[in-house]
Amino acid sequence: MKGGDFECLGNVKLPDDWAANRVETLVKMFQDQGETISDERREILYKDSLRVAHIEEQAEIWKNSLFTVLLYKGKYADEMVHHPDIQGKCAWLSIKRNDKSDRIFWHEKMKMVQLLLGRDWLGIEIYPPYKFTVDTANQYHIICIPPDYVDGFPFGWKHREINDIDSKGGFGKLGQKYRGN
Repeated sequence: MKGGDFECLGNVKLPDDWAANRVETLVKMFQDQGETISDERREILYKDSLRVAHIEEQAEIWKNSLFTVLLYKGKYADEMVHHPDIQGKCAWLSIKRNDKSDRIFWHEKMKMVQLLLGRDWLGIEIYPPYKFTVDTANQYHIICIPPDYVDGFPFGWKHREINDIDSKGGFGKLGQKYRGN
C-alpha cells in the first residue's frame, strides 16, 4: 500500500466537551447564515451531537504515513446505509490524506477497502445530488457492502478484467479498449 502498512491505533477518543463544542460551532454556522437558534433547537442539536459522538467513538483508526482511515462497522455505518435489508451489515470508510491534500486515486481507495475489509467487499463512492451535498473537508467516504450482497447488487460490472500492461492509452491502443460494433 502506498504510504506503507496500515496500523490500527484503536478507537476514536473524543474530549468530554466535544458535543457542547459541536453545538456551539453549528449554532455559529447557522447564525452566520441569518438563522435564529431557539433553546429547543439548541437542545436538539446537543442530543444529536451526543449521538454522533457515540458513533464516532466506535470508529477504528487506521493510519500509515499518507492516509488516515476511520472504519465504522455494522450499525455504526448505518449513518450512510438507508436500506433495512443491509443496515447493520455494512462498513463505512472515511478517508483523508495526512497532509490534507485531496489527491487520493481510485486504486488507492480500492486497496484500502481490500486491506481493511477483504477482497470480496464492494466499495461505493457516491456523488450526491445538490440537496445532499456534504463538502466540508478533503475527506472521502466509501460505503462498503458485505460479500453476501455483492452478487445481487444492482449496479456495476459482474466480471473481472485487468489490463496491467504499462502503456500509453489512446484509440485502438492498450489502455483504452473499444467495444463498439
